[in-house]
Amino acid sequence: MPCDIHHKGSPSSQVWVITEYPYAGDKDKKFLFSCGYGYVFDKMMRDAGIPDYYVVSRFPDLDDKHSAHDIFRELEYYKPPIIIPLEETGKFLCRELEKKFTSKKNLNEKDSDIEKYAGSLLVSPHLSYPHYVVPSFAPDTVVKDWSLRDVVVSLDLGKCRSELEYFRQNGRLQPLPERTLKYEINDYDELVSYIDRFQKSSLVSNDIETIYTNTKSAYFPHPGYPVTIGLADSIDFGISFNLFRDSRMETLDLWRRLSVLFDKVPQLGQNFFNFDLFRYEALGFSIKSEDIQDTLIRHHVLWPELPHKLQFLTRQYTRQPYYKDEGKMWNLKDMKSLRRYNCLDVCVTMEVYLAQEEEFKERPYLR
Repeated sequence: MPCDIHHKGSPSSQVWVITEYPYAGDKDKKFLFSCGYGYVFDKMMRDAGIPDYYVVSRFPDLDDKHSAHDIFRELEYYKPPIIIPLEETGKFLCRELEKKFTSKKNLNEKDSDIEKYAGSLLVSPHLSYPHYVVPSFAPDTVVKDWSLRDVVVSLDLGKCRSELEYFRQNGRLQPLPERTLKYEINDYDELVSYIDRFQKSSLVSNDIETIYTNTKSAYFPHPGYPVTIGLADSIDFGISFNLFRDSRMETLDLWRRLSVLFDKVPQLGQNFFNFDLFRYEALGFSIKSEDIQDTLIRHHVLWPELPHKLQFLTRQYTRQPYYKDEGKMWNLKDMKSLRRYNCLDVCVTMEVYLAQEEEFKERPYLR
């Protein structure tokens, strides 16, 4: 006889948690997350401030793993604003997660899908009502790597709580960040106007993108040559442009203006000292070290126990959905996606910096 395992909680809850299969231990009490893993997850949700939630399984029958539950029909009926898919369940909810997740045995493998999208505010193309899908880790994965627990509670589930609070106070979901990204600047005078604007700023976020040689190239292992630069003076306005113009005179004028900007205005970057600064110096630019702010170094000071890549800082400090794969979808004939990615990098880095400033104000002894 098939095992009839019931869902946990009320479907009228505003937070739905969707898992792929019930746990084997759920057979005893006949409802989802009734075993030890469920206790771990319930404690995590309560610690995050979400005591009321509904757990549903995509495959509710352990003995018949081909009988998929029609989740979308129920979601459309109850319309929960916050949906938390655990690991593999995210791939059928969101276009961004349609690739099969890396298996749980390989979760430590670099850039597995759940590692990338955890905590992102995504939207499912299969649902017609306003909602956010926030992928996260399943409790058995957390038990295998207990260091994940506080990260998941504070960042992923904590973000769900914040979005839920906004929804309850305003009757609608909080919009995603709106940023003005200028990455198709064809008119040189327009580009100059932005650089002139940045010269009046107190801090400019700065990031370069480079082209690398492949392993078969005669120039391998050349460290890469800068091709685009991203600059931003706020969290919602950034530009990206090619370092070399078609006109030699424009290129010469551009480099002179950049040299003045780098000398006049303090620069902000992520891993700037170990990456961008060396390449700028190789091109002949001079940037004073004492005028540089580096979000990676600041994060080492604030949170030495956490990962320090911009991908993680984006998850920790911002509501920007995961975007790092956009930096891989380009070629030399069409660099538009690279420049858009470059724009996002500098805007997000500025947002991370401002959030870190608030943390330093709360802990001034770390400065």
